[in-house]
Amino acid sequence: MKAYVDGLSADLIEQYKLYLETFMVDLWSDAGFIEFRVGFALRSDHKLRGQVFRIGASEALNDVERRAIISALFLEIEDVIDETIAGRLEAVN
Repeated sequence: MKAYVDGLSADLIEQYKLYLETFMVDLWSDAGFIEFRVGFALRSDHKLRGQVFRIGASEALNDVERRAIISALFLEIEDVIDETIAGRLEAVN
């Protein structure tokens, strides 16, 4: 799964390369949960933002389910980045 997460991260970095200064995803597993700790900074303000996404480990029992959940999570991460970029653009205008 690490290679899959790394691939999605690389795709996201490429997609937002004009906006992102820093992007990182850290994967944790603890007490029946899988956690994705996400951090990113925009080039426009250099402010590091962080968010934690928690998923119950029992939600993804096989590789197909895990990939589906991870893909959905990365869509949520994209939404957060989009909203942050839009907020910065509004603040400038």
